[in-house]
Amino acid sequence: MSESGRLVGVVFGASSPFEADLVDELYASADAGGYRLALGLHSGTRTRERAVADLIEQGCDAVVVVGAEYGDRLGADPASSATGSYAPVVPIIVVGERIPDLVAVTIGTDEWRGAQMAVQHLIDLGHTAIAHVEGGDHPCAAERLRGYLGAMAAAGFRDECRTMVGDYTEEAGALAAERMLAEGDLPTAVFLANDRMAIGFIEVMRHSGLRIPEDMSVVGYDDGPHAILGHLNLTTVRQDVPGLAGAAMDAVASSLGNSEVVADTGGFGFYGARTLEPELMVRATTAPPAGWLPDAGRDEGRLRWGLLADSCDDVLVHELGTPGRVSGPIEVVASSSTAVAWEIADRLGIMVSYGIYEDLIDDPDIDAIFVALPGDAQELWSHKAREAGKIVRCSSGG
Repeated sequence: MSESGRLVGVVFGASSPFEADLVDELYASADAGGYRLALGLHSGTRTRERAVADLIEQGCDAVVVVGAEYGDRLGADPASSATGSYAPVVPIIVVGERIPDLVAVTIGTDEWRGAQMAVQHLIDLGHTAIAHVEGGDHPCAAERLRGYLGAMAAAGFRDECRTMVGDYTEEAGALAAERMLAEGDLPTAVFLANDRMAIGFIEVMRHSGLRIPEDMSVVGYDDGPHAILGHLNLTTVRQDVPGLAGAAMDAVASSLGNSEVVADTGGFGFYGARTLEPELMVRATTAPPAGWLPDAGRDEGRLRWGLLADSCDDVLVHELGTPGRVSGPIEVVASSSTAVAWEIADRLGIMVSYGIYEDLIDDPDIDAIFVALPGDAQELWSHKAREAGKIVRCSSGG
């Protein structure tokens, strides 16, 4: 072990601005922890496995890998591989998506939550025709796709889901835009799996004469340095890059025995550090769809709102008070039982409550309903409310 486990390898892709930014922050976190870094690049002709093996040969006592893919056997001992088993020679720390059969400590952003936030933002603006340009086989792309599909389904727009293949490059975003233009029937909003694709996508759309966001809203993911450029000012999902770097080096310390925290490399989910929360950065590339009104013939300021909920915590109270979530005060609440409805109504200072969901949905004096139910129940009752002609908004916590 070099200098008591102080040499740490880092494997990353040089073409990714996000990964380059993360490496820069890893240097700062390594300096603070007394570690030295050795870098290894992966590319189309050089696999992550090869880059990890080279760093181990150079004497690295642990290796941080930015991103991993299914099937990776990072740092595998040749002797164990020959027997069909898999055990890394040194501790492996992956920054990105958890790969179930990869023996590694994994830390990362809650990718599903980030994608769900992006799509819910578009739904809250009034969009229903929302497309998604995927990230292909790249790290975290599957979770971002799952977040998109989940948000669309929860809002009752499962049949409106539309996906296109991408690969985390500007060229992929541009190609997606060209295909979309050629196919016609343009969506009013597009969520792309990273900022690089969003940049290429916006350039083609603007060159074709479409206005962003007047004709089409666009959301990216990562919040890289180009996202805030004046000509772009991209709405996107921010990853806490310094936080990821710090968590990665904490996991290194745990894995090498330089910390009292014991690293865990088993099971599903994120282990050895923590899952970091994403943040939605609302900027200039999103707006309500052209000509959109909350409901034809209704004045948004005079809508009467009802609430479907079976609990009412501080998070829901805050969400109901957030500008843009509902356009007026909640006047009626319905729950799975009368007693629960009374409790929620009392908490919110509402005078009217119902014991069953159907009574609220069938109330002709209620124009809009905020649905704050868990999981499948939120999807089901949102769909029923829309069938009854109500405007529907869904809780982001559902």
